Amino acid sequence: MDDRISMLSDDILSHILSFLPTEDAFTTTLLSKRWNQIWLLVPNLNINDQRFINRGKPYFRFRDMVYSLICAKIKHRQPIKKFCLKCHGNSTNEPLEDEVVEWLMAAENYGMEHLEFQGSDTLKFYNFIFGFSNLVVLKLKAIHVNYFLPVDFPSLKTLHLNNVFIYEHWFLRELVNSCPILEDFQAKNISVGYWSENYNGRFKRLTNLVRADIADLNSCDVPLEAFSNVQFLRAEEMFGHVPVFRNLNHVELVFQRNVDWCWVFGVLEKFPKLRILVLEMPQLLTSVRSFISILSVSPECLSSKFKECTITNYGGQKYELQFAQYIMLNSTNLQRMTIYNSSSMNHEEKLAMQMELLSFPRSSASCQIYFK
Repeated sequence: MDDRISMLSDDILSHILSFLPTEDAFTTTLLSKRWNQIWLLVPNLNINDQRFINRGKPYFRFRDMVYSLICAKIKHRQPIKKFCLKCHGNSTNEPLEDEVVEWLMAAENYGMEHLEFQGSDTLKFYNFIFGFSNLVVLKLKAIHVNYFLPVDFPSLKTLHLNNVFIYEHWFLRELVNSCPILEDFQAKNISVGYWSENYNGRFKRLTNLVRADIADLNSCDVPLEAFSNVQFLRAEEMFGHVPVFRNLNHVELVFQRNVDWCWVFGVLEKFPKLRILVLEMPQLLTSVRSFISILSVSPECLSSKFKECTITNYGGQKYELQFAQYIMLNSTNLQRMTIYNSSSMNHEEKLAMQMELLSFPRSSASCQIYFK
């Protein structure tokens, strides 16, 4: 049988290896002499200490492996464009902070443009990462930012922050303001240690931003005005004043505890170009506010470009049913209504709910209803 894989070019083979953890890509050097160099052509490192921990290997083996991989890259002068590093730590609490500094600095010196770093409670985060001014993508998870120096990210287009503790609330604002061409922003589970009353800085409007995924806006002190240029918005616990989003065509609203239907209808007025609406209902509905008084009002977006509506965790509550009915009756170009049933509903309840929704009139003759 022909060895078709070996017939592929080095560029194609290295591209295939780029989807593997670097540890696995390195093992291909055992295949033949030709494969000794191919893994080096992969312009990224993807390293996760959890693989060593799960196998019961001594933690120093993990550190030795990372050093070997980086040194091989440096020896052969191969770039490290992308570095994905997950350091969960180890049960013996062996010091690792200094090694992480060396690894990241080495990657920075060899052209790193994309950094994904996940830390842990036992690993201190070094704020020097905010000095990597050549980054295009920065994704940080499970870290503590205890101090913050003025930074400048002139090339950064993607910034994702997940489960991040910041000592002072203005850190986040200054970080975002340092990214003038930011296109993709995500902030989830942000904790603030201290609120400074003496800070008067403001969020700059991000004119290049296309996508924003933000949870708990109030605790992050994030004004929606800064993101009003986006085309995609996913927001959890978004209440209060909402500016007009003139470019927004896809919005996902996540409700954790309650739903103010008057607010939902009011906010739809702020999305004149909306095409796709996703509502994620709370697992446990604690309160609800009726929208009966505004049923005669039809937001502009429903009669123009609006094409798809999705309701997840749908429990068949009175106001959920009324909302779905209202959307189908007033959306003249609606193509698709998708309902994801709540896991708490039994088979009979789901069937009755589906039959009721299917019986509602629809303004759009091409509207299809899907149940998941």
